[in-house]
Amino acid sequence: MATAITRTNPKTGKTERPYRDKQGQFVLGDPAFGSDLHHRKNAVLTTEYDEALRLVRNGFSIRMSAGDGTPPSLISARKLTLTEVDELSGDDIPAEGALTPFSRDDLMHDLRKALVAEAAMIARWGSYEAAEAFLGFPSSDDAGEPYADADASKIDLSRFRSTPMIEASYDWAFQTGKPEAFRPETWDDLGSLMDGASVGTINTRSPMGDPESPLRVTIGTAFARWKFEFETRSPLSVRELAYLAQMNEVAARNALAKGGIKGRGGVVNSVARQWLGRRQKFVPTRPNLAPAQV
Repeated sequence: MATAITRTNPKTGKTERPYRDKQGQFVLGDPAFGSDLHHRKNAVLTTEYDEALRLVRNGFSIRMSAGDGTPPSLISARKLTLTEVDELSGDDIPAEGALTPFSRDDLMHDLRKALVAEAAMIARWGSYEAAEAFLGFPSSDDAGEPYADADASKIDLSRFRSTPMIEASYDWAFQTGKPEAFRPETWDDLGSLMDGASVGTINTRSPMGDPESPLRVTIGTAFARWKFEFETRSPLSVRELAYLAQMNEVAARNALAKGGIKGRGGVVNSVARQWLGRRQKFVPTRPNLAPAQV
């Protein structure tokens, strides 16, 4: 018999399991540190699941994650569930977690705002009836800016083809979940979505118009990773490298210059690959998804 450590997130209902950092270590908190146990300098680290389990049984907290790209949380031992199983699965003892700049929930919130902005444009240039048919509910203020005060949480994302496309983009961009779902046809559809995206109206702005929004960063990173892995003859722009390194563009340009790399005109793939390999937040493409490098 073996023991699985789980927790059901009270807000999302998702099952969380012990999280590994990029070094493959479980991160635990010693109750002896009291309110300071969550600080990294006080963390107890181990690569051994059995050791992590022993510490949890002794009252240590442990970082848990649903494995969907959301940041891990340090959960106290009393809130965990220990279940006896015949054999532990790969899900019960996760591999190291990928680093993501924001959660999937943040991305879906952005997508909802983008859909509201699109509905506002349809209402302005088409009709309120057409906007309602698109979004699924009417504007709350027919006399003012359409959908300016819309509650984006009311949107049923399952109605939209863009939802699985954006979810696949997130997994591919940050190598979480099922990145293999991002295929060439997804790339083409995503390009069409970007080309036809509206920035909304005066009072209903779309995250598509903000280059730093989770929605734009996800799409940009997905494009950059695809180019990095499958269009290796094409140089990568500083912006694309910044996406992959999870840096802002100015910081990426400065880091390139510090390494003696000129960003103007793009950086060839081989040089970009070496540079990214030294970046702390760069998440490599899973070996089974990336073409062999010659």
